[in-house]
Amino acid sequence: MAKRGGFFAEMQRAGAQAQRNQQRANAAAYRAQQQAQREVERAAKASARYTSQAARADAKSQAAAEKEAKRLYVEAREAEVASMNEDLLVTLADVDGILAATLDVDDFVDLELLRQVVVHPPLESEHVAPIAKPQPIQAPAEPVFVEPDAPKGLGGLFGKKKHQETVDAARTKHEATRALWQAEAAAVPMRQLEQLSAHKQAEAERLERLAADQARYAQECARRDADVSARNAELDSLIEGLNAGRVEAVEEYVGIVLGNTVYPVGVEPGYDYRFDPAGNELTLTLELPSAEQMPVVGMYKYTKASDEISEKTQTAKEQKDRYNAFVPNVALRTIHELFEADRGGNIGSISLTAGVTGINPATGQVVTTVLLACAVSRETFFGLDLANVVPAETLKHLNAVVSKNAHGLVPIDTSRGVREH
Repeated sequence: MAKRGGFFAEMQRAGAQAQRNQQRANAAAYRAQQQAQREVERAAKASARYTSQAARADAKSQAAAEKEAKRLYVEAREAEVASMNEDLLVTLADVDGILAATLDVDDFVDLELLRQVVVHPPLESEHVAPIAKPQPIQAPAEPVFVEPDAPKGLGGLFGKKKHQETVDAARTKHEATRALWQAEAAAVPMRQLEQLSAHKQAEAERLERLAADQARYAQECARRDADVSARNAELDSLIEGLNAGRVEAVEEYVGIVLGNTVYPVGVEPGYDYRFDPAGNELTLTLELPSAEQMPVVGMYKYTKASDEISEKTQTAKEQKDRYNAFVPNVALRTIHELFEADRGGNIGSISLTAGVTGINPATGQVVTTVLLACAVSRETFFGLDLANVVPAETLKHLNAVVSKNAHGLVPIDTSRGVREH
């Protein structure tokens, strides 16, 4: 049986499960941290002993070191088993405390808290920043003619002539260099214009790409706005319908409440329900986990000789008693959560049946074995103090019919209907 419920019910179920998982993870992490700290302390002490023994380096100290290492290993394995047993005790306590766990929780769901607010992520685009303007192209400095110095030691007419030849050669070379400079300087304005044009083109292309990214982002924002508006409109309709006691709204709210309840992993019930506005009655069917789905390990044990961790299964009586208690606990918890959550008083009574669905080994057909049936009014149920009751006795008080052996799948008689017992 699938758990019924719309978008809001699924959202509540996911959020509640995530919170429970985080709580369990935090507890496990704390235990692991404590165990790791103990291991560090052991290792530090062992290291100090090993250092001292290594200094003596005789056969006797080596043997002692090996013995100490084995002892520390056994301690570590025993600590591992202790941690596993701690986790197991938490799991079994969660299963046994199904009813008690909900009594300190207000199961009312304020639908206004489900109202969504649009949160838009920032625009992501590599084209946001303007392209930096390039450094303007500059003309090179005009070359300056520097006349060569007259050679020393050469005087007279020959020296002057030789120096003049050197000057003339230098001047000729300078004129050629200056001609090149003039040509390059004359080209600078055009090169600057090309440079500016290229930057302008690149910036225009950037702005075009940015505009495309902004348009895409605007569409995404519009979709988010529309989705949230639609969800909030659904929520408004749900709140209005719930206040008016409309069938679909009451059933949706029931799904939200049931989606908000969290069971230990592996033993979650399934739900099916319908609301009758004529009698203000909620008819609820619980699909229970089978006895085989319940935890069967009673404890973990470490055997030093074989270096193995083994499981000790719960006794048959423990398994039977746990499951036979689980069935009425789930029924009372579910009724309690729904009545408590329904502050508007839409649900005047609840008619509940609970059973297990599986394959009949004799026929091969899928059948549901009904293990519990109960009908109770809001007024009667609110007269109970569930913190002080014995669930099986409470169900008797409510004229419920409960299997004589739910663990053994002994069915109840459903031929006369829930209210005829």
